[in-house]
Amino acid sequence: MADVDQTGHHTDSPEPHAGDAQAIRHMVTFFQRPAFQRLLQMLRQKYIERGEIEGQVVLTASLPEERREIASFLGKPLYPTDTLRIKLRDVEAALRQSRFQCSLVDLLQVMFPDQPLITRPQQRQLRLHRQEQFWQQLQALQASQAEGQQGYRWLLQGNHGLAWLFSQYKNAPSEEQQRQLASIQTVLLALNRLPEATSPQRLAIFAQNITGDPHCLDGGRPAGRLLLMALNDLTEPPLDAAFQGRAMELQLYHNAHLLVDTISSAVAVFNLAHAVDLDGKSDPLLEAAGARILLLPLAQLLRWQRITPTAPAIYLIENPQVFEEVVANLSNSPDSSTPTIICTSGWPGMAVMKLLDLLAQDSADHHFYYSGDFDLKGLQIAAYLQDAYPQHCRFWHFDPQAYAMALGAGEGIVASSDELQQLQSSVERFGPLVEQMQMTGRWAYQEGIVSLLISDVLVI
Repeated sequence: MADVDQTGHHTDSPEPHAGDAQAIRHMVTFFQRPAFQRLLQMLRQKYIERGEIEGQVVLTASLPEERREIASFLGKPLYPTDTLRIKLRDVEAALRQSRFQCSLVDLLQVMFPDQPLITRPQQRQLRLHRQEQFWQQLQALQASQAEGQQGYRWLLQGNHGLAWLFSQYKNAPSEEQQRQLASIQTVLLALNRLPEATSPQRLAIFAQNITGDPHCLDGGRPAGRLLLMALNDLTEPPLDAAFQGRAMELQLYHNAHLLVDTISSAVAVFNLAHAVDLDGKSDPLLEAAGARILLLPLAQLLRWQRITPTAPAIYLIENPQVFEEVVANLSNSPDSSTPTIICTSGWPGMAVMKLLDLLAQDSADHHFYYSGDFDLKGLQIAAYLQDAYPQHCRFWHFDPQAYAMALGAGEGIVASSDELQQLQSSVERFGPLVEQMQMTGRWAYQEGIVSLLISDVLVI
């Protein structure tokens, strides 16, 4: 059986011979009696807490059989009450002097063979050792990065860099730490080999080229999730809470020149004037479209190097049905000055942003006039577009008068107190409109001002 060292911790010993095995069987038979079951559990818990043969356990509401058997084993008189205070040293001494001639640690190991006897001090020591190893491995990854590399900058400066990674996984099991280190290594490799803007790559092909696994950087994989966090850390400024879910992922991939689905992301647009492809040739698609609405996928937009609107004023409409209604009225009243109109379909996707990028690059005189819903998300979209295109974006009927008109077209929707509180961060940008919305406590929608939007574009 195992012996104990001077600290009370058990030490390894050779396999027991036949006599030891017999003694173990006798010990198990003796201590399996019901009178010892509660005591053994408490002794084990106390030893794990202390890490040494010290302290005592208190057995309350004991049964006569427990008091009799325990007192007999310890060589003490019968306990006068049903509350027993038993010192671990007394149990150790009794075991040493008994026919079993073992330690308390030996007894606990034998009676709980499927439960490792690792004390709290040992657990702390193991945890500290595992943390130290993990930190050294993280530092080794950092040391492998050149100072000018993206991976180096992320580990040192990113919100989810070295300090966050250590804090997040320092207490994780060793197997999980190794998995995370493998993911971190993959992300560093990806960050340092991101494609240039002039030669974007599809995410799956990029992942295949750097790891041999085309799906390792998918958003649902550990390395893929970490890559998205790293890309956001390296974005100046990082995308805020208004960006959520897939929209945020697509924007981050776009910023990194990584292509994901370039077909399902599309933008509805009316009345673009001209497009030039990557070879410098005029694309006949827009001329052929005439007064029809085009649904342009991102894949098509990526094939153009320049797009020209019909006029410097370009109108952005959030809601598809409002967009259709405005376009229908323009189509019924054709005019050479009919403007270009774009539908963002809620939060602007990658196709919308690519189209706006091309229009903004075409001329500094092009201005985007955005109209959307009078709710939290509508204001967040407006703010996002203005931040993305500060020299080009203007608000279109985003004021208290238009809000009152939209609210007058129906009762609106009652806003929650939490949503109204979130509006506070928009006061500086939208001023009186936010104050009016907070005072009314209701959301209103773009459908309520459709006649106002139509009258604007008809007189241009």
